[in-house]
Amino acid sequence: MLTTKQKADLGILFKIPNEIRLAYLRLKFAGDKVICPCCQSTFREFAPFSIWKKPNSWCVQCESLERHRALWMYLETKTDIYSKPLKLLHVAPEDMFFKRFEKEPNIEYYPADILPYLYRKGTKYLDLLSPDIPDNTFDVIICNHVFAYIEDDKTAMHNVYKMLKPGGWGILQVALDPTKAVTHEDLTITDPKERERIFGLNDHVRLYGLDYADKLKEAGFDVLIDDYTAEFSDEEIFKYGFWKGDPFYVVSKK
Repeated sequence: MLTTKQKADLGILFKIPNEIRLAYLRLKFAGDKVICPCCQSTFREFAPFSIWKKPNSWCVQCESLERHRALWMYLETKTDIYSKPLKLLHVAPEDMFFKRFEKEPNIEYYPADILPYLYRKGTKYLDLLSPDIPDNTFDVIICNHVFAYIEDDKTAMHNVYKMLKPGGWGILQVALDPTKAVTHEDLTITDPKERERIFGLNDHVRLYGLDYADKLKEAGFDVLIDDYTAEFSDEEIFKYGFWKGDPFYVVSKK
């Protein structure tokens, strides 16, 4: 799901309303070479994601990106999230997941964010630096592409750990550069253009490296790095519009 800012940027870029542009793109990319796992729509290919000009990236029906489609399939095929009663915390709740999770009869769904008005109605306020939620509350926590926005990510990770029940699990994704061993962070960089150049987005404060797993472990988690996309052929990678080599960081709490 695109953020409000990204949608605004795209609207400025094309100077036409987003829904009209989406309708045009659905016609432009009509076909059956790719399929979106999130909405089951088919296209000849996914549209480029204009902000970063990535090809085969953006579903112009449900607005999923690569990471959303991979996570959708991962949850269905690799987890028990839809098969037993559980309480789920979903931080920064992406729209396509919100719609599904709130309808699943086995899930007690708790969508939350520090800026809840940016998300669907029903999203609750939650500050990961000072959450007003008891420890050991949730069976599952999904928190994707959030920590890079938070200066004190160490505290945020530890608070996520505390909110997770013993025996619970979570998926905690971040923007990560697999060519870097160490996370690059410099809180003195405040200029938006410089942040975008160095960290990828103008409101990010770091770009994680391969030491991300160690950071999660320091917060208390057991960590499984699951390179899910390695199970797919190049043809399947194109068909579903995945990033290849973007593993899932699956955490658990003893």
